[in-house]
Formats: sequence, C-alpha cells, structure tokens
Amino acid sequence: MRGASSRRAVLTPIGLAILVACSFSRELTVRPHELLKPLPQGFVNSYNVEEQLARGYVPEVLEYFDTAGNRSADSARAARLLGRALLERGDFRGCRPYLERVLAQNGRASERADAAWLLSQSAYWQGDFGAAARWGRAAQNEGRRVPDGWIAFLASRPGERPYGGASAGERLSSPFGFGRPNLVRVSVRVNEKPAETLVLDSGASLSLLTESAARRLGIELVPGAETVAWGLHQVEFPLKLGWARSLTIGGLTLHDVPFGVLPDGTLTFETASVGSFTIPGVIGAHLMKEFDWRISYQERRLWAVRLDPGITRGSKGQNLFVRRLKPMVRVSFNQKPWSLFLLDTGSEPTMVTRSGLRRGRFGEFEAAFPMTLEGIGKSRVSWAKISDVTVGLDRFMVRFRNLVVKEEADAVEDGVVGSSFLSNFDVEIRFGAMTVSLENPLQKLLREPGPPVPPGVPRG
Repeated sequence: MRGASSRRAVLTPIGLAILVACSFSRELTVRPHELLKPLPQGFVNSYNVEEQLARGYVPEVLEYFDTAGNRSADSARAARLLGRALLERGDFRGCRPYLERVLAQNGRASERADAAWLLSQSAYWQGDFGAAARWGRAAQNEGRRVPDGWIAFLASRPGERPYGGASAGERLSSPFGFGRPNLVRVSVRVNEKPAETLVLDSGASLSLLTESAARRLGIELVPGAETVAWGLHQVEFPLKLGWARSLTIGGLTLHDVPFGVLPDGTLTFETASVGSFTIPGVIGAHLMKEFDWRISYQERRLWAVRLDPGITRGSKGQNLFVRRLKPMVRVSFNQKPWSLFLLDTGSEPTMVTRSGLRRGRFGEFEAAFPMTLEGIGKSRVSWAKISDVTVGLDRFMVRFRNLVVKEEADAVEDGVVGSSFLSNFDVEIRFGAMTVSLENPLQKLLREPGPPVPPGVPRG
C-alpha cells in the first residue's frame, strides 16, 4: 500500500462499467505480442527499489532481493518491501515473517500501520478471517482508517473458514450469457433458492447483491457490519456485509460465502444501445481466487478447478499479482514493458489511466472526444480517448482503434483489461500459478477440432 497511514482502506471497489458513447469505435486487431525492447539489466537497485515496487515490478524486486542477498536483512525498509512484494506475488504465508518484523521494530507508526494492513490482507486471502480482523484492528490502532464495519464482518464467525464444501480438484462447468452488455453472466444458486444470473466480475473485491436480491436469497447480514463501496467513477455507496450458507455454480457447491449488499438501483444501468437493465449481483475476485478458470468466449462456456486453500501461489514467469485485494495483470502498453492493469471481467471497455500514459511515455490524448461510461448507481462520466494503441498480454496484443483514457485511480493502477480485450480469446486465469494465458480460439479449432480444454487438463 502506498501513501500515509491516514488514507482510507479501499475494500470493495466495483469494476462494473458499460460504454455508452455511440461514436466510440470498437475496431481492433489481434496480433502476436512483441516488445520493442526488454527491460534493461539491473533495472531495480537499492536506490529505486521502492519506486519500482510501487510501479508493479514485483518479479524484478524479488529478483533484486535474491541477488542482493537481502532476504535476511534486518532493516525495516527491506523487510517492509520484501513482505509487500511476496504478498503481491501471492505468497501469503511467506510474506508474514517480514511484515511482522516491521511491527516488532520501533519504526514509524505509518510503517507499522501499513504492515498490519498488509498482514490483514494476507490473512483475508488465505481465508483466515479471524486473523484478518485482528490485524485490521492493529492497523486501526496505528492510524490506518480501516472501517469498523469491515472488521466486525471479518470477526463475525471466529474459527470458521469460508468457501468450504468442495475439495481440491473438484470441477465446475457452466454456460454463460454474453452480449448486450458484453459481460459474462452465469447462473448461480444461493442458499438453494431459485437461480439468479450474476456477472463474473474479477474487478470487484467482494461478491455483491442488491438489497432485493439479498432478501430473496436469504443473505444473513452481520449486525454492525456496514461500510462503503466505491464505484468506477469514485462514487460512494453504503454497503452491508453478510453471509450465504451455500452457493452453487456449475454444479459445484461452496458453503459460507461472503457477500456485500448494495442499495436497490445501484446495479441498474441505462444505455442507448441496450436500454435499461438490472444486474442482481456479481461474483467477485475473493471467490474466483479459490479456483483456476478457463473462459471460452466463443463457446460461451466456463470451467473451473477448485484449488487447495493451503497452496503456495505463484510461479516462474507469472503475470498475475494481488494489489489492494484485487487481481492485477502485467501488460505491455504500445509494446513497452511493463504496466499493471486491473484484470476486470466486469468491465466492458479496456482502459488506460492518465498515470499509465505517463509511465508508458505516451503523448497527447484526444480530450476533445470524450467517451461516456456508466458505472454503478447510474453514475456517468465522460473521459477522453486515445487512438491506435496496443495492449499486450501473454502471447497476444490487441491494437485498439480507440481506447478510453480513465482518470487517475489507485484501485486500477495503470489501466483496466476489460472484456473488449478478453473476449477475443479463450482465457485461462490460474490463481494457483498466478498466470493469465490466452489462446486464439480459431487457431485452436484448426489445430484441435473439438470443445475447449478445461483448466488443469493436459493438452495434446
């Protein structure tokens, strides 16, 4: 986490975004991913290690600590940076000794607050909500503005772990709807009630329902567990927190699943092309990270394999990381390495932030041609666009005729990889190895006629 300890802890930013402007060109071209030049040797050093970590160069920072022999360093700065880098890689156990060392040393209160908040995030991602509550309270005591309602929710079921009921290796499979709007919509049963159609939204930290949907589905709200959610346009909404006894998706059932509850009307959208439509809720990244996923946009079907909750995540060459309770993916922008974009299956457009343009050393954007987007609560904003730029991920890059330029936003870092990019591929999101890989569905069909391959199944 960057910034002073007094800064608010953003817990549930919601990535749902629909493109409204009709003048926006959706023309794009898929090409093999090529970099203009790689990162130079010695890119991270003792003088810039903190800055480079803030920019998202997690593997390079970890390599620096390995080669510099700093893993056993006693300095609070080294421990803080290494602990954060390991957390963002997904090594939720390995980061703990370094962050605890920061707390044990008599450093600044802001550094202790940041370490405690990072420890709370680590415990949350491991499913240890009790420990996440304790570390959240410690961060509060050191000056971090962690909402009381969030801590009350984490502490509401001491000793119990969420997402039970399905063993490692169990699989789910489900068709999904896509189009008008271009978001993955899947049938989900909550508390054995009639199925609802929810959006698969990796850009939301927590799964969400409207109040009406939560009542229909029997969500058990936690007394005093109230905080706020922040939409794409930085609009604040009241958020209540609770539990579902069960959730079934694609034939697989999980028990004790967290949900946030938003006011009615929050997930109602008005667009010129689609008209008015309401989404009853979303399945967020906190649940998605329990699985490896394969999403075939062409076949309109998804598969997932349940992960062992105790695994050590990450792998050599990983391009998926964790920051502020959200999955961030490493991309090239205009063939320059590297930028950190929010992986957001709940956003129609792919976007770049103004800070992402600066880091990519991009020139002028076209402020005279604003693009209008609608987020939650019918909030609308007009942003600029840029033309003829590429976003590269894994083996492919997409050249966009037009790309939205989003205002500054810590929650998305340099930009957003939305469905306008992802829907061109079969997408495999492995939260175990922390990788996102792409396959051209037409090339695969020519090579291997037949249905797409689920995650975890050997190919050929």
